[in-house]
Amino acid sequence: MGSHTRPVALVTGAGRGWGEWLSRMLAARGFHVVANDIHPAAAERTSERIRGEGGSAEPFHADVANRVAVGAMVQEILARWGRLDLIVHHAEVHPHRGLLEMGEYEWDRTLAVILKGAFNLLQAAAPAMIERGSGAFVFLVPARVLEGEIPHAAYGAGKAGLLALAHAARDTLGPFGLAVHVLLTPSEDALRGIPGEDPIVALDRMVRMDGPGETLRLAPRSGEAPRAENDPGACR
Repeated sequence: MGSHTRPVALVTGAGRGWGEWLSRMLAARGFHVVANDIHPAAAERTSERIRGEGGSAEPFHADVANRVAVGAMVQEILARWGRLDLIVHHAEVHPHRGLLEMGEYEWDRTLAVILKGAFNLLQAAAPAMIERGSGAFVFLVPARVLEGEIPHAAYGAGKAGLLALAHAARDTLGPFGLAVHVLLTPSEDALRGIPGEDPIVALDRMVRMDGPGETLRLAPRSGEAPRAENDPGACR
């Protein structure tokens, strides 16, 4: 097994949006970032941008909905670097069609990436984190899901399920010293004047990886539009 002096973070859906931003911010805080994305070019682009900014990163192409692929990815990270300190799960699917028009595959695929992907990551990585006595998971959920503003039936079901899974994981992993965080990402919140945590401040709290975890409502990233990146039909 290799060893690495930097803490190591795996970010799924790292090719764009909050996934890319969190990857860059983690690298700026000294993490080696494994940028995972279903699209190899997107993962490579984020890794190149991080390296261009003086950080340490590598791309990793894997489908988080595939249990075997996730297990192999986690084992390769552990074998190469000797540690995996933080996992950020941002990979998601935005279906094209509405509830009455969508097919079974589109429903299944959406929930598989968002919800099963989180389950796969938890089961694959938590044992090694427990053995080390530290580690953290971060799950991203749009704040509007909590307010009943479901952008799409399958997407909303996946994200609501992810929130429930995160709370269950917090109860399970907290006694072992692991943290499970939920970041409630903004859409219309800023326009309605709903306060949110500065994303930089929230990130700095998360990377300490102490305590059972928090659920934090985020304000928009500085200098960017308040809407989260909802690209209909995209699979990240």
